[in-house]
Amino acid sequence: MLKNGLNKFLSNSSEETEEIGKEIGQKLQPNTLLLFYGDLGAGKTTLMKGLVAEVTGLQKDEVNSPTFNYLNIYQGKTSVYHFDLYRLTSEEEFYLRGFDEYLNEGHICCIEWAEKIASYPFENALKIKIESLEKNKRVITLDHATDPF
Repeated sequence: MLKNGLNKFLSNSSEETEEIGKEIGQKLQPNTLLLFYGDLGAGKTTLMKGLVAEVTGLQKDEVNSPTFNYLNIYQGKTSVYHFDLYRLTSEEEFYLRGFDEYLNEGHICCIEWAEKIASYPFENALKIKIESLEKNKRVITLDHATDPF
């Protein structure tokens, strides 16, 4: 995926956003790191529902945002570690909680609000930016972590 740079998707509904998540999930390998960017309510967790369902075999209604506990682990065909760092107060807190240790265990790791740990060395990560255009319309952009949006 992304051998030639930027990939963009247009979504007109939450169902389409979930389908894009499934499409991305089909191409993921274990030990993949995904960094999610987007405003509150942009659709990061909606995209995650499709992605996690595709990768693990779980139902999409079993996927929710780990905002209050920072991490949900979804076990299935391949495990997905879903971080939501919205409430993180500092980058140091990420390390003090030991979350960095999960990133190299061979699972698919998805980090919402990845900008909260901007100095982490994300060499081989995939960035996913979700932008709201209108009420239900979104642009979803995928790029390598080393390339700017």
